[in-house]
Amino acid sequence: MDQSLNLSGDMLVKHAQRLSINQIQAVRVLQFPAQELQTYLTGALSDNPALEGEEYELCPICHYPLNNSRGERCDCMTRTRETADIDMAPEGRDDWDSSLHSVSSGGSFDDNDDDPLVRVSGRAEYGAGLLSSLRATIRDEDAEIAEYLVGSLNSHGLLPNDIIEDATVALNVDTIRIERVLDALQAMDPPGIGARSIAESLLLQLERLREEGQPRPLAEQLIRDHFDDLAAKHFREIAREISIAPRLIEIELNFISHKLHPFPAHGFDPDLSGMATGAPPIRPDVVIRRTANGFEADIVEQRRWDLRVSSTYSQVRQMFKRGEADVTKGEKAHVLRSFEDAKNLLAALNQRWQTMQRVANALIEMQYDYLERGPAGLVALTRKDVGDKIALHESTVSRATDGKFVLLPNGKTVPFDDFFNESLQVKEAIQHLVEDEDPHHPYSDEQLTVLLKQQGMEVARRTVAKYREEINILPSRLRRNRMAPAAAVGVRTGT
Repeated sequence: MDQSLNLSGDMLVKHAQRLSINQIQAVRVLQFPAQELQTYLTGALSDNPALEGEEYELCPICHYPLNNSRGERCDCMTRTRETADIDMAPEGRDDWDSSLHSVSSGGSFDDNDDDPLVRVSGRAEYGAGLLSSLRATIRDEDAEIAEYLVGSLNSHGLLPNDIIEDATVALNVDTIRIERVLDALQAMDPPGIGARSIAESLLLQLERLREEGQPRPLAEQLIRDHFDDLAAKHFREIAREISIAPRLIEIELNFISHKLHPFPAHGFDPDLSGMATGAPPIRPDVVIRRTANGFEADIVEQRRWDLRVSSTYSQVRQMFKRGEADVTKGEKAHVLRSFEDAKNLLAALNQRWQTMQRVANALIEMQYDYLERGPAGLVALTRKDVGDKIALHESTVSRATDGKFVLLPNGKTVPFDDFFNESLQVKEAIQHLVEDEDPHHPYSDEQLTVLLKQQGMEVARRTVAKYREEINILPSRLRRNRMAPAAAVGVRTGT
């Protein structure tokens, strides 16, 4: 009996150790960014003969697998190529070879050069990403307008100044519909795309910064109301007109020159296939799609990878159980170890995908307004809030989201971090505390820190100071005297 108990104890210890190793692997697999996971899985396929599978190429537009053995099929590229061939073929010419007259082959569109619908068709294979993203955000009946606008982009990513009037005449549709689609285009990446002038491009970029919590109101005012003088560096004239120091205008011009770009496409073709610095495009880990019932999330990796345990190793393992295989201990250990490693990896991978799916579904529900309206709809949300909702630890939610990206229904790829605005709740609390404080004895940052702690918010004093500055609240010594300038002005006015 004692021996039986000791054996059971040993088995429990070994079982606990095995679970611990598996859990460590599951945590490791969960926290991998997409590129690291790809490297890890590629190495596992190479090193473990018991692991089999394929990595499928995904469509860069819809992120479904291209033609493959599983029977799934993406028609995006095929459809755009067929559209290009049909649109470009001259009437009565069945032997038309579009490849001889395509943009990539350096051919000419002859008399159709000024037709934006033909231009977008001619580079449909390359510009399909922008056009597809735009179509996903507009009504189906406005698809023709989207094609016209994208086809009218020049090599800098800008539109003609009179594009609204041109499209109204060319398509015979209401101006309101064209403006609505133009707004959707200008919400695409890169910021500034679809602008009708350099000034509008810069303003669109500043608007994006404002939505992301980095407002530059003076820069917006200078570009909107004083663009020509700003370009000519007439700082003193502008300063006199808006009653600020010329040095402040110089600072804003320096910001505009170094942080913004007048041409959103940076000199690339309007197909936007090589945007900005030429860095490789960010591959989303999750795609959130708009459906008839709201939004749904797809885990991209589940479509990219098709992994399984080798049937041969599974059969040999069954032979071991039946005592039918005549092999050495070393050979048997190798087969069993390889089999277990493959099985455990697949379990960890499935757990990763299930966790990411649960987190994505929770975010859809908790940040629904953000998906509908953009940053203006963002609500205060922490990873702990998400974890509490789906019964996961905060650290698990962090591992499932850190370093990973989401393709939103509006066509933008953003980090998961964009769903979380953990500072928002603290900033709102600071705002309320300052609004209710005694104006003669305003709270110092240290006092605000203590009051926030009493509300359950553990924030360092320097963080409180940072948040206070971000929401444009003066330090306590200046808040105490904030009525003094107004009084002084009143005296001067009176005299």
